[in-house]
Amino acid sequence: MDTSGKAVIEDGVIIIRLPVANLPAVVEGSWASGAMDVRYKVTVPEDFAKDLVRELNEENEIGTTPIHKMFDAAIDKAIEWRAEGIEEHKDQEA
Repeated sequence: MDTSGKAVIEDGVIIIRLPVANLPAVVEGSWASGAMDVRYKVTVPEDFAKDLVRELNEENEIGTTPIHKMFDAAIDKAIEWRAEGIEEHKDQEA
């Protein structure tokens, strides 16, 4: 099974795989999809990967990272599409 650029479950852990070598295509795809206004080219994937990982783990003032935001969006979408194994909590107070 090809898991490049995919989320998988292995040994009870959600793992997101993105080969560093695929970063040029990912950046090009971001531009092609309209997610970026300016087109960029990854020239040294290994160097770009280090800074990208740092940004993915960067916490804002309340401790939220881009990874948290990605999970929030994916959770909302899964619930919208009637995901199994989740239900509304009876206590709605924060």
